Formats: sequence, C-alpha cells, structure tokens
Amino acid sequence: MKTVLILCGGRSDEHEISLISAKGILDALDRKKFSPLLVGISKKGVWHLLEEHSFYLGEFRADKIKLNENFPSVTLAPFSNEKRQGSLLCHGKTHTFDVVFPILHGRFGEDGTLQGMLDMIGVPYVGSHCGSSWLCMDKILTKTLCLKAGIPTAKFTWVSRLEDLSTVQNELNSLKYPLFVKPPRQGSSVGVSKVTSPQDLTRAVETALKYDTKCLIEEGIQGREIECAVLGNHGSAKVAAPGEIIPSKKIGWYSFEAKYLLADGAETKVPTDLDPQTTEAVKNFALKAFDCLECDGMARVDLFLEEKTQKIYLNEINTIPGFTPISMYPKMWQASGLSYSELISELLNLAK
Repeated sequence: MKTVLILCGGRSDEHEISLISAKGILDALDRKKFSPLLVGISKKGVWHLLEEHSFYLGEFRADKIKLNENFPSVTLAPFSNEKRQGSLLCHGKTHTFDVVFPILHGRFGEDGTLQGMLDMIGVPYVGSHCGSSWLCMDKILTKTLCLKAGIPTAKFTWVSRLEDLSTVQNELNSLKYPLFVKPPRQGSSVGVSKVTSPQDLTRAVETALKYDTKCLIEEGIQGREIECAVLGNHGSAKVAAPGEIIPSKKIGWYSFEAKYLLADGAETKVPTDLDPQTTEAVKNFALKAFDCLECDGMARVDLFLEEKTQKIYLNEINTIPGFTPISMYPKMWQASGLSYSELISELLNLAK
C-alpha cells in the first residue's frame, strides 16, 4: 500500500477552496490501495500535520471554512531515499510517503514553485512539472505560447503598472467591449472585473494589480463557456465529455461569487449538448493546448465557443483544477464512466 501525502491549504487566495478539494479526496480515496498523510499549509506558510477528521474549522463553504492550525508543525526532509520516498519530521518522529497529491490551488502550489521543490527531492507527484505549471499559471505566457502554436485566444494586452495604460492605448483601441481585466497568476476569478466602458478600466486595473504584479486585459468572447477535463501524461492523454458553464443572467459572467458563494450563480451542464462534430473539435483543441504546454497528469482546459462563428478560443489551462465531488473536472470524468474514486487512483498511478 502506498502512502499519499495530500497537501492542502497554502498561501494563495484560493486557500479555502483547496481545503474543500482535500476533503473530497480524503473521502473518496481507495483505502485498499492508498493510505493518506494529510498536511495543511497555513496562509503564513507553516506546514501542519493534520488529523483528517478535524483538519478544518467553521462551516464547510468557501467563505467560512478555515484550516485548523492547532496541529503540530512539520518539516519536509531535504532529500529522499533510494525508494524515491519522501519524509516529514514532526517532534522527532519521521513520516514517510511514496507519492504527493498537491491539491493547492493558485500561487505557491499550482505555479511550479512546489513542483520544483518536489523535483529536487525526487518524489513522484500528481500533475504537471515545474515549467509547465509555471507557464499555465501565467495566463499571459499561456496565451502567447498558444498563439505561436496556432491555438486561438481572445485578443489581449497587458500592463505591469497603472501608468502603463497610455503606452498600450493602440492595443486597447483595437479591443471590443466588454473587456475582462485579470491578475494573470490568480485563479477562481479572484481579482477579475468585467468592464463595459473605458471609464471603468482604470479601477479594474487597480483591482487586478492588488493581486499580481501585472494585469491582463482581454476582449470578451460572446458565446458558450466550454470546459474539458484532460487526463494522462504529455503525448498520451485523453479528454472526457465536455461540460459547460452557464452563468446566471443576474451575474452575467462566471465570477468568484457565482462559483462559490451564490446557490444560483451559475448552471453547469455535464456533458453539454454539443453536436458530435463540435464535440470532437473541442476535445482535439483541448488536447492540443495540453500538449503545447507539456502538461502531465490532469488539467481542465477552459474554452469559448463563439456564438456567431462557432470558432473555438482558449481561455485558460488549470493544472490543479477544483477537485470537490461537484467540481467540473471530476464531474466530466464521471459522465465519461470514471468515478471520483477511480479518477483519484488513476491520477496517483500517473504520478511521476
């Protein structure tokens, strides 16, 4: 039986979402094959060895849940043994593990920093390697590389300071409203604004720059929001039946509130009702993007299907997507015949 180090929490603004994902994984883990070792990382970066039945406090929702930091802190050993096992040190006791499931959304978990550390230790882990994780985390780099590979994305520009808006005025003039203004290395729509007029652009950029050192400004695509779940390693992955996000008319787009706080914030369709030809085109598009960024393990590739032209555009690639039982990634695989528990086992078997 393999011991799985499940890492959750973290220093990002998606800390609470990570705790919810970890709870889902713990509940569905095949205990005949895998034994969990749960570690929660506080918002200050302290690692705590947790007890799985009491690792969180508060109500089990994104705006109420918090990590239980009453558990002892642990230290990750600086090297692994010949079995590629890692180890944690806690009050003089060593806890070994065989594979890591990092369910840390956002920065310091999904951006390659953690993956680079695990690469140095030499322990297998679920998901993409350091470089791929970094590229996918940065939406500006993702869009730039995918465009070079012939993968269409929405038109965009970016700035690193509010004062730089004047230097990209020509690019801004070429973009059609509404615009979406984003911190490019955040997830869960944190810091994202929908801008319907030039008068609101400055405020939206100021908001985005609170969460990142640069700001992405992209043209909104009028059409359907399609999501694809990719599973497998680079060059041999497969795609589940696509799903669709339908934001409520009250919100109008898939904001943080629509995702996590409002019961009627959005409707999801899994699988969605695409015709066979479009379904195949969408799946091939997602796989091309996955391979372009050299992803491994899993990724949720988010796309737009333009209403007028039916052309497909890349929105973003999430290398550690939401992983609660009702999240889109596992739901798409469940609709394709792979249960939540089986999906977790498959990902752990793919770890390298």
